[in-house]
Amino acid sequence: MTVVTGGAAANAVMAVVRVEAPAGVEADVVEAELTRALYTHRKRPMTVELSLADGTGPWPRRGPARYAFVAVLTMSGCSEPERLAARIEKTARKAIRRRFGRPATAEVRTGISGAEAGAYWFSVRGTPHRQF
Repeated sequence: MTVVTGGAAANAVMAVVRVEAPAGVEADVVEAELTRALYTHRKRPMTVELSLADGTGPWPRRGPARYAFVAVLTMSGCSEPERLAARIEKTARKAIRRRFGRPATAEVRTGISGAEAGAYWFSVRGTPHRQF
């Protein structure tokens, strides 16, 4: 998938963003913080589309809240998925730690299988309309 951002073509990459935050932090707050941090990055324009993965939530009741987001990521001038993931992970980790404190962390994984990507796609786009 190729996206045009500001006149330059960029490749869109599907990834899984795992976030560990302090107990009691809601998924909406984490998603908003990640989106704000990635869209307002000073050095390179990035776009991110996040959706909470099905079956993830603030479990267990004690300890850190763990969330998994399905993301469609783009960054102009960066065509390698591993390099894109590393840059976005660094930015996301800094933003999460700045907002929620030191034990909070974020991890970005782009190496997902075709079946996993297909299942995650439904989290982002929903079930396609099927004609019978």
